Amino acid sequence: MKKFTILLLLLASAAGCFNTEHERDVGDIPFDPATDDPGFELCGPESSVKQYYVRGSSHTPAGYEGEKRALEKIFLEKYDYPVSEGEDGYITIRFVVNCRGKSGRFRVEQMGFDYQPKAFSPALVQQLLDITRSLDGWIPVSRNGKTYDYYQYLTFKLRNGQIEKILP
Repeated sequence: MKKFTILLLLLASAAGCFNTEHERDVGDIPFDPATDDPGFELCGPESSVKQYYVRGSSHTPAGYEGEKRALEKIFLEKYDYPVSEGEDGYITIRFVVNCRGKSGRFRVEQMGFDYQPKAFSPALVQQLLDITRSLDGWIPVSRNGKTYDYYQYLTFKLRNGQIEKILP
């Protein structure tokens, strides 16, 4: 019985059941006036932004119009960075998609293939960030006829400065 109770507590915690306005989840992106667009607005309270993995069977799946193929096509057409030896690893861009399908609060994380922090060329990072910011086909998550804000991320696997794969 004890193992079952602990499992339920872990699942409830992962689903955000214990999240209050004063408690944050790992990966949340609070507003930063130094970097974020003040015109980007959430549709609900800060604490109600859904994590990307909270989809549930009663949710309409969020995502991008045309799904991953559309995203890959956009990056293939717009990304133009020269082959650069040593520009290998992962760049992850995390952001919020609001209930209107608009994106904001972009954050960038960079690491090598060894999963250790790494600094890529600022021009390379800026190009990926600019293309990500320009994406306008985000679909909000909905449940019972109501749309919600949610977190999203794109991870770029780079080899010699070239996009090898876009995850997820």
